Amino acid sequence: MSNFLKQMPISLIERKEGMMTTNFNSQMNEVYLKGLKLVQQHEDAIKSEWEELLHHLQKVRKKSHKSVENTIHFLSNYFFQDCDPQKLAKLSSYPTDGLESINTNQYILTLLENGIHKAIQSKQEYSYQDHQAVKYLFSKISEHIRTRPYQQHFTVEHFLQEMVSSQQIPIKWAAIITKKENRYQVDKWFSLTTDVVNQKPNLEADSLFQLSDILLHRSEKDEEKQIVLPIPYNDRSVLICISEHEAAQVIPLITYSLQVIKKGQDTFENAQEKDQWKDSVILFNEAIMRSQTFNDAVERITAGFVEYLPFERCALFSYSYNEQMGFGLYGHHLDNNAIQNINEDVENLPIIQDNLKFLQIFGKNMNYLQPVYVKDASIGFPQKYVNQFHLKSVVVVPIYTSTASKLLGAAILDQGPNETFKITEETFSALIKFGQSAGEILSKFYHYQLEQQVEKINFSPRELEVLKLMAEGASTSEAASQLNLSEYTVRDYVSAIMQKMNARNRTEAVARALREGMIS
Repeated sequence: MSNFLKQMPISLIERKEGMMTTNFNSQMNEVYLKGLKLVQQHEDAIKSEWEELLHHLQKVRKKSHKSVENTIHFLSNYFFQDCDPQKLAKLSSYPTDGLESINTNQYILTLLENGIHKAIQSKQEYSYQDHQAVKYLFSKISEHIRTRPYQQHFTVEHFLQEMVSSQQIPIKWAAIITKKENRYQVDKWFSLTTDVVNQKPNLEADSLFQLSDILLHRSEKDEEKQIVLPIPYNDRSVLICISEHEAAQVIPLITYSLQVIKKGQDTFENAQEKDQWKDSVILFNEAIMRSQTFNDAVERITAGFVEYLPFERCALFSYSYNEQMGFGLYGHHLDNNAIQNINEDVENLPIIQDNLKFLQIFGKNMNYLQPVYVKDASIGFPQKYVNQFHLKSVVVVPIYTSTASKLLGAAILDQGPNETFKITEETFSALIKFGQSAGEILSKFYHYQLEQQVEKINFSPRELEVLKLMAEGASTSEAASQLNLSEYTVRDYVSAIMQKMNARNRTEAVARALREGMIS
């Protein structure tokens, strides 16, 4: 047990070393961008679907048609006009332009999302992963719109508007400048008097100095000499126009205030990013809940560990408590036949055996089992598997059902052949939830799978009893004693079972029975 308890801090210690980290944010960014690209690829069909919806609302004189129209305009600008790859490369780069002016709600967003699903489905084969990516895209935009009223007070735009409007600080005007194609442009303008931007839209220059000079000459003249000071802010610049003699007192205050705002924004974004693992759990649960059979569940689980987590390969194993054996079920991005040929005694896997000892002591009171991170697989796994699958760093995730306090198996994950990596707390938290969800869904199918397989192979009730005793490790004489049969009769049953299952020996018969859910 002490060895098992030492496993958790390993991931925290290894983080200091120069290894690749499991990047949760990039994984969820991929899902978000997949949805965004799907939408952009079907621009014409989506716009046509939205126009049809809007026409219908206008025809029946729905009061919401104006809000729908504004929301369509807002989303169209984000999806189809602002296609800067760098801006859209981060999940946190949500649309902001025009957000203050729209009056939308979840009902309107759902209507428009359904229109997108319908449009894409009419043009191509629309997989569940495609549907889920678009759904995730809309869920994040919707979340951003709902929280926008609480965030806007902590933006640089709000700060500059307040500074200019309050007149507590003698700022003549302020502007936010962006750089596009080596040209500096006025993005936002703040002034109580002259609206320079509306007088001449798309105001731009080759340098910040030139643009500052243009703005200074276009603004209202003052008796006092005015200067324009540039302040860098993220990937933009802030221009502040102020009287020359007050600049020394005012600029440090503004610079400090912008730093505070930046820290607040970073804190908010970091909090959002740290919660992204919860999104992956939701997507994983949605995917595996669609399972129709035991084998379907096994495939969806192994694919889901890779699809929604920052891993490249996954092998799923079942576990027999009585046999103390692990049996390969399925491999994702691995040789599936090689995985299914694995029947391994748990004694040869010391790290997993430590987990089992912990379960034996505390099992009835456990809601979950912790994943185990192994920096070097050669320390905890048989060398033949390390060589065969080119293992380096791996994570072992228990597949555990808390409702029955039972370990059903484990998922073994890595980031590809010979890859060394480390995991974050967020990934660790997600792995626990993935293991729980996988355990519950597999547990649901075990009984049904047993009935199906028994019917398929046509076991007799007595043969099934013998098979279960074989799985428990009972000898021929022990099985005969428990069933009140002669040893010769039990041997006949064992032979019949092996023949029906095309098994070469008892171990192979038990392995297949456990792998296919005939017994548990």
